[in-house]
Amino acid sequence: MKIKDICTSVTDGSHNPPLGIEKSEYMMLSSKNIFDDEITFDEPRFLTERDFEKEHRRTKIAVGDVLFTIVGTVGRIAVVDEDMPTFALQRSVAVLHPKNDVCLPRFLMYALRGKRTYIENRAKGVAQKGIYLKEVSDIDIHIPDISNQEIIINKLDKVNAIIKLRQKELLVLDNFIKARFVEMFGDPIRNTQNRPTTEFINVVRMQRGFDLPVQDRQQDGKIPVYGSNGVLDHHNVAKIQGGGVITGRSGTIGKVFYTEGDYWPLNTSLFSVDTHGNNVIYLAYLLQLFNLTRFVEGTGVPTLNRNMFHNKQIIDAPIEEQNQFADFVHQVDKSKFAVQKTLEQTQTLFDSLMQKYFG
Repeated sequence: MKIKDICTSVTDGSHNPPLGIEKSEYMMLSSKNIFDDEITFDEPRFLTERDFEKEHRRTKIAVGDVLFTIVGTVGRIAVVDEDMPTFALQRSVAVLHPKNDVCLPRFLMYALRGKRTYIENRAKGVAQKGIYLKEVSDIDIHIPDISNQEIIINKLDKVNAIIKLRQKELLVLDNFIKARFVEMFGDPIRNTQNRPTTEFINVVRMQRGFDLPVQDRQQDGKIPVYGSNGVLDHHNVAKIQGGGVITGRSGTIGKVFYTEGDYWPLNTSLFSVDTHGNNVIYLAYLLQLFNLTRFVEGTGVPTLNRNMFHNKQIIDAPIEEQNQFADFVHQVDKSKFAVQKTLEQTQTLFDSLMQKYFG
């Protein structure tokens, strides 16, 4: 059945969203607030009561509606729960009102996730991808009877709940490490422990990465090749020996990675040319908490400008304390590895169930 046959309506949010006000109880969300099976209320746009009522009358967002991102990152899907505050939407999100006697909301959510590749292939645009409402309405999915829908939802929900739990455990462990860093060294931006400082460039010097030579682009090596999102693939070359820290120069900015072995940083990244004998694990968390996104400039393609922070003062900790912190991270990483392995196994199970029901 097509989406238009199992929904009472398929609409999108505001095409001309009001400018908004500083703060009110009336919120407008966008595609940035919609994730798979999750709706966040981070940094919403606030509306006057009059503007909100106007938008709400048009879309009539209610409990059980399926929200579907149609602009930007296309195809993220979530269901409106009963404990959520009332909100309006920008046009980057489509609102699907399913007929509950034909298709249950969470079944529709999972079914559309099963169509992700198809949906992404239908999206058009250069600067920003998008898919038209008509194309959404014409998506064809198999709809079993309600009792079978409930069985499928129950199985997927149970596995999905385990995935979310494991993801939360990884986040807790990451925060545990950061909390330990602050306990040992203080906040590196405000230098809350009044530690000795030195210029950033004396702790780690950042430089753009390199283009990978054509002859070295075989994905059969053991040396990790880093981009702004982490390891992209492996090759048989090593530009940097002995480890370092890597963070995005453009694109994905703010993530910091480290490696204690040889690696190759692509030209989309910055990398530590000289760590001055500092521990790379310590440096990675130091840079995360130093928040390099403060030094981004540009509007079209924001770029991290090393000239804005190379001369900034940053804490200068003894190597003995750095190594002590790194030992702590290694211990926590053992727990993270076990959780990550379970997460991957559960994700594989979820993917196989999705293939079974919607493939």
